[in-house]
Amino acid sequence: METLKLVLKQQTETIANELAIQTDDYTKISESELIKLFPLPRYFQIHFQHIHDNADNLKTELTELKQTVQQMNEKINLLVQLLMQTHI
Repeated sequence: METLKLVLKQQTETIANELAIQTDDYTKISESELIKLFPLPRYFQIHFQHIHDNADNLKTELTELKQTVQQMNEKINLLVQLLMQTHI
């Protein structure tokens, strides 16, 4: 993913440099030339996919953590009951 970011950054800088050579005033640049300065849709698609994958991983991890906490609570309750029985 870093490679794609680098390529897109270089492409954007190249286009911006070419346009800057042609004009010092960005208001004179056509809309289509300005659009070329923005990252490609694929760039955003990759980032959204990455975010989606991370969200899925975090949901799975959270579910596992909830199960672990529930098991720990059950064990603590058992230990407390055993301790209470031994003190009686």
